[in-house]
Amino acid sequence: MPDSPTTPPVRPIVLARTPLAPGASHGAVAPCLEMLGGSRLIERLLTTLEGAGLSSPVVVAPHDSVPALRRVLGDRAQVLASDGDRRASLSVALAATTDDLLLIHDAERALTPATVVTEVLAALGAGIDAVVPVVAMTDSVKGVDHDGLHNIDRSSVAAMQSPRLLRRATLERALARPEARVAGEAERPGHSDGVGAGAGSAEPYDEILAALADGADVRTVHGSHAGFAVVDRLSLWRAQIALGLARDTSQHHGLARRS
Repeated sequence: MPDSPTTPPVRPIVLARTPLAPGASHGAVAPCLEMLGGSRLIERLLTTLEGAGLSSPVVVAPHDSVPALRRVLGDRAQVLASDGDRRASLSVALAATTDDLLLIHDAERALTPATVVTEVLAALGAGIDAVVPVVAMTDSVKGVDHDGLHNIDRSSVAAMQSPRLLRRATLERALARPEARVAGEAERPGHSDGVGAGAGSAEPYDEILAALADGADVRTVHGSHAGFAVVDRLSLWRAQIALGLARDTSQHHGLARRS
């Protein structure tokens, strides 16, 4: 995103916190370091960010992933360690930056199209505190109350993705709030098309929900179903299909994916 007199620079923050799933490649220490078409997932993501004019990203990962990430990324990114939850990782990144605009991206969503990134960047206007891409819910959504389950109109809900653009003051206030959980969350960020609220666990914190609870003005833009999280063998296979690197055999009798 080119700098201008009226647009301060944006600092990318990449959260590489999702733990390894069964079936990871031999020697892998993080899903975002899996190879896909000749490059690693996180390298693809940084290339997309660089294409949008965003440089000097801050990558936050658990201590055991930091050495490998530093070897792979070199001087493309500052890699910081945090073994805490999403809130703690964002706090670490915040303490390492002074920028007024922060773009938070989940490392596993490496196939997020550049058009989504640029649309998020372009949507922050006067009076807007944060921007988040969303996609329509495709799964059935149920509500739970004392009478049991009931249907929720899918047209009234959406799944949040990343990257999320927040003003620094907005993120600071969001981090200071109590936990904010995604009500009725069908999928968590370690799964495809889920809300980018954590790292493949039942982590309750989400900075956008916390910002909304604080009264922030949050604008939404169209996300992309290509921005799913690649975290395990199945989602990596799905990514290979999306890039034309593998053939979808799921509908062929006698052929099955290995579990």
